Order: sequence, then structure tokens, then C-alpha cells
Amino acid sequence: MNIAELYGLPEDDMRRAVDLATGVTDDQERRIMTETFGHLPQFDMDRTYKACRDYFANVVETGQMQLKPGAKEILQYLKGQEIPVGLASSSPRRMIDKVLQRHDVLRYFDVIVSGDMVSHGKPDPEIFLTCAAQMGISSEEFKETYVIEDSHNGIRAAFDAGMQPVMVPDRLAPNEEMRQKAAAILPSLNDLIAWLHDRG
Repeated sequence: MNIAELYGLPEDDMRRAVDLATGVTDDQERRIMTETFGHLPQFDMDRTYKACRDYFANVVETGQMQLKPGAKEILQYLKGQEIPVGLASSSPRRMIDKVLQRHDVLRYFDVIVSGDMVSHGKPDPEIFLTCAAQMGISSEEFKETYVIEDSHNGIRAAFDAGMQPVMVPDRLAPNEEMRQKAAAILPSLNDLIAWLHDRG
């Protein structure tokens, strides 16, 4: 946690703030950081937030952000099966496009909805409902609409939308709430093709 050390912020609190902010919009990140560190005299919201944004932007610009193992394979499988694919990410659209273009997977998505296209970020279901609407998916089809997520907030949002959340954990391990709300918890994206095949 270099940013925490740089600005004299408790590292444990920074880790918790990062966990809470996983999968949310920029405005929500700022709120979480303010709630976490606002009582500390050394905390400067704009300075700390800019440092976090600059770090993330550098990761994207330098090509350090990699696809999760199995991501390209599952996208190719879904395209081959003519199954529509949407992306609902809390990240800004320009960041999404850079990452997807770098890894040559932008063409696999029929619809992309970014965090700057909605008023409320995850765990609010708005981003998934917006994506479904743009894909022409009716509410009657939500029970057959799978949402692949690695964040707790994403699972909550998909569940509240009435869809079928599937968790593939990354930084955040599944807890009891996730086990109750997720249709499945899979070890990796490499397991997703077999799981979908078994579902028919």
C-alpha cells in the first residue's frame, strides 16, 4: 500500500477501503475514502484520490492490466455459441476501451455500459438493468441471464436486479452473503464453460 505509506494513512484501513470500493463508481470511491480517512488531519481527499487514479491510469497505459486467465476463451466460446455478451463495469469507458483493445477482445462484446453512463454504481442494480435494456433482454428473461462477477458489490447488484450472479473470486473471497446470493461460486473463469454447458 504505497499510497497509504506516502500520505501517512493506516494500511489496514486502506486495504478495507479498497475492498469496499471494488466494483463501485468514482463518486462512490471518494465517499468511501472520506468515510474511512476523513477524521485524520493528514488526509487530503483530492491529493489521495488523484494518487490512486494516477496509479490505476499508469497500470492501464503501460499494459500492466492483464485479462484474467480464461477470459478470452470464455468470450470466444460465447461468441461461437451466438450468446449475446454485455459488459457492465464501474470503470470509465475510456479505460475499458483501452484495456479491451490492447487485449483484442473489444469485438466480443455486444454492449458495454460503464460507470460514467449510470447515476448509481454497484451495489445498485442500475448498471445491469441498463446493460440488459440495451441488449434487448426483458425482465422475464432475467432468471436466465448470468452475470459473472468477482466483487461483492457486483454480486449484490446482479442479485437485486433479479439476475443469476456467478462469482469468480479475485481479491475478495466469498462470504456467507455471497454464497446465499450467487447461483454458483467457481474457482476460475476456466471452469465457466463447463458450468454453462452443464446448465444446458
